[in-house]
Amino acid sequence: MIGVTAQLTVREGSQEEFERVVKELQAAVKANEPGALLYQCFKVRDAVNTYMFMEQYADQAAVEAHRASEHFKRLGKAMGPCLEGTPVIVRMDSLE
Repeated sequence: MIGVTAQLTVREGSQEEFERVVKELQAAVKANEPGALLYQCFKVRDAVNTYMFMEQYADQAAVEAHRASEHFKRLGKAMGPCLEGTPVIVRMDSLE
């Protein structure tokens, strides 16, 4: 299994739009990507503009399918104007 975390900082005043796009993206991943075992965004406590994606994929093919999906490309682009700076992404391999 492959794990990914992505920490994002959202521009002040863009939280509502960001959360709307994220909810649509989460629903699309859950409905269309069986290899995405976990795909959830969390709002970091005590950090008004900081969000963290936690992702788990069955294998590298599932990661590639996610990145190639129409919904990821479209909604990722929609999310872009909401972001402040570059996401901090950590990729991990399971010890299983």
